[in-house]
Amino acid sequence: MAPLDPLRTTCLRYLIVYCLIVTLVSCASISEQVLQGPADWDERLQAQRQINDWAIKARLGVQTETEGGSFDVFWQQHDGGFDIRLIAPMGQGAVHIDGDADGVLISLANGRMQYSDNPDDLFAEMTGLSLPVNSLQDWLRGMPIQNEPVQYISWNESGQLYKIEQGGWRVEMSRYQTIDGYELPNKFYLEREDRPELSVRLLVREWRLGPTEQ
Repeated sequence: MAPLDPLRTTCLRYLIVYCLIVTLVSCASISEQVLQGPADWDERLQAQRQINDWAIKARLGVQTETEGGSFDVFWQQHDGGFDIRLIAPMGQGAVHIDGDADGVLISLANGRMQYSDNPDDLFAEMTGLSLPVNSLQDWLRGMPIQNEPVQYISWNESGQLYKIEQGGWRVEMSRYQTIDGYELPNKFYLEREDRPELSVRLLVREWRLGPTEQ
């Protein structure tokens, strides 16, 4: 058999590489999402629920058709209570959310303060942005909201929560890392079922588990 000329060899090489890439991408898209929960899912949930004291540093982006904003997030969780600070870049403003299961107090940089038993509605009213404060307490730990119906759920190949539809939100979580033996997601993308123009992105830059100073 006559040897291939250099041009045909190069073309063949590119064709092989292309086919390999297509195959890998196809496999990734097929296996990325698993609809059957892992056999040890209940045990995983029980372990995640033991995380009661924790803190994160994150970057939050909220975008609609007409407006949006980005914030640095400092969130401390302690015995069911939370202290959340959202700081906009270049001194454009800040939001302080201090609350627990009974209600929240939201304070803005202009001195306005208001208390409510519904943090999500109050946050939207005071800032014009939508953020599921209560729900994030569970999603951040890689698990569904407790005692809340689930419309859809899937896992990744490692048995970690990947996508969930719950409480009117569609949530995708990824980039898990192991912190003190717990598997915790670092990247979140959220959408509202009734507001397709709204998107929320949260990237956790640092996790700390255990009691934190208040």
